[in-house]
Amino acid sequence: MVRRAAVNAALLAGSLPAVGRLRRALKDPRAAQEAVLRRLLAANAGTAFGREHGLGKVRTLSEFSAAVPARGYDGLEPWVRRAMAGEPGVLTAEPVRLFEVTSGSSGAAKYIPYTASLQGEFRRAVGAWLGELALERPPVMAGPSYWTVTPLARAPSRTSGGIPVGFASDAEVLGGWVGRLMERRLAVPSAVALAGDLDGALYATARFLLQEPGLSFMSLWNPSFLTLLLGRIASDAERLLTDLAAGTLRPPRPLCGPAAAALAPGLKAMPARARALSPLLARRAWGEVWPRLAVVSCWADASAASALPAVRAAFPGVAIQGKGLLATEGVVSVPVADFGGCVPALTSHLLEFRPWGSDGRALLADELEAGREYDVLMTTGGGLWRYELGDVVRVTRVVGRVPVLEFVGRGAAASDLRGEKLSAAFVGPVLERLRGLWQGPFAMLAPAEGEPPSYTLFIEGRAAAALPAALDAALRENPHYDYCRRLGQLGPASVFLVSGGAHEAYLARCREAGQRAGAVKPTPLDGRAGWRFSGRPLDVPEGAAA
Repeated sequence: MVRRAAVNAALLAGSLPAVGRLRRALKDPRAAQEAVLRRLLAANAGTAFGREHGLGKVRTLSEFSAAVPARGYDGLEPWVRRAMAGEPGVLTAEPVRLFEVTSGSSGAAKYIPYTASLQGEFRRAVGAWLGELALERPPVMAGPSYWTVTPLARAPSRTSGGIPVGFASDAEVLGGWVGRLMERRLAVPSAVALAGDLDGALYATARFLLQEPGLSFMSLWNPSFLTLLLGRIASDAERLLTDLAAGTLRPPRPLCGPAAAALAPGLKAMPARARALSPLLARRAWGEVWPRLAVVSCWADASAASALPAVRAAFPGVAIQGKGLLATEGVVSVPVADFGGCVPALTSHLLEFRPWGSDGRALLADELEAGREYDVLMTTGGGLWRYELGDVVRVTRVVGRVPVLEFVGRGAAASDLRGEKLSAAFVGPVLERLRGLWQGPFAMLAPAEGEPPSYTLFIEGRAAAALPAALDAALRENPHYDYCRRLGQLGPASVFLVSGGAHEAYLARCREAGQRAGAVKPTPLDGRAGWRFSGRPLDVPEGAAA
């Protein structure tokens, strides 16, 4: 306990400089962003990308935006592929340490380059966030914490140039001494990622969490993951408590040798706690299982908001902190209590904001207006230059020169219910590939409400019985969709046969939402749920009640 307290104290002390830097930046956002740009230009003007775009001649933000066009991943991918092949000095002067995978726009996956500079930018943002949180709620630093950042049970791999793909642990994302301290504070060892299969990783996660009565902080992405994990604990309660009492780890399917060996030293035999937990798990009294839990940090905006009531019901009295907008590519915003919400991560990356739905000039943080929505461009130390992140934020208010940001979503042509990050650019080619299984003038994928939620493909025309399974398999080529399906956060895709008038019904809803009829284009994916078409599910015989 003394050792862990010392680690927590060191982590807090190490976070305070990041707090100070962000607070100074919030007093003059433009100066802070100009400093970030100067740092990035000085480091990378001589790269292949820098030479082609004349970065050595750029001195101002306006010159930078004129020299480098905004682009999505598809526009940067040729440069990324060169770096993946091992070519040095392509997007950044410093070497790429590894690539992290996230869902692609038109392709199934994007490979995001990580450098020491990018990890430093993440540390500045996360340090400011944790420091601010600890100053606001000191009990959050009293005990161990549970973090889930990278996917569980992911097999390691390398690029064609021999560069690693994926982090070995959640703490490694931050790197440096902060990452090493974080690793020692974790309630669940990073070695659970070695489990080999998702069920084993979830079981091991639950086993380690149950042996930590002093757990004080949880940080995860979608709140639905926490309710899923609690459900697993309840269903496996008898086996978990037997393991807790004996100091063992015996999931229904045995762990692979490396995982079992790596996790064994951290296991504790706690027969008294196992006896005490038995009635608590039977009642699902989660607040009594971890009575010192102070804060759960998770997404709280957009589609994630629907999963928050279940978390609040599970942990009455525990603070739920809405996480800032953190992506695989970088950090857009972090929560700061004094501002009553999330503020731009001004000390990490260069952040630009383009008025949503227009081709207007990209703006800096100090130019944003309350009530307006913007899509985000970021320039990072990992080599993403004026990168179109694809996320939309709303300015809820402006405090001084600082906009307070709320994540809105990914637009109508994208959907992200549980972290799956589907885009129309990805879904469109999927539907074309499956043309042998369906035909007709209208096809649109959309979210379907439920628990768990899922996706429904609405087709006006004909479809083969094999289409739902083939559709789900094709969507699972997207790594985040596949992960959500394996976790059980999303149900399998389904198909609904529209009897007629699909395009007219689609146009009518778009008009109701304020879209001009002439501006509405057919889309393979619409992120809105609640579509009402006449027809029947594919698995319901024609003429039967749906």
